[in-house]
Amino acid sequence: MTTVDRSEAMDHLERLAVQLEAHSFQVRLTAPAGLYPRLRVINPIEPTMAEDVLASNASDGEWWYWLSWAGRIGHASDVVTAAERIASVLHVIRR
Repeated sequence: MTTVDRSEAMDHLERLAVQLEAHSFQVRLTAPAGLYPRLRVINPIEPTMAEDVLASNASDGEWWYWLSWAGRIGHASDVVTAAERIASVLHVIRR
């Protein structure tokens, strides 16, 4: 992943983090050296329910959100839908 790609991935993950916080998730954005940046998403009611989310561009240049096990969540331009899908996976009760 190039520096430009890392920067864009971080931008997409930051936008998703804001949306997920609105769904009552705890989030932590990390960018480990040599690895894709990732957003750790934690259900605050049941902290063992957590998932790492990545943002990556496909071969056609389009950006997508992915679960850590390579499950595609949704297009990075649709942050609301991506957050709702993550909420359904982690079963967060909305306040």
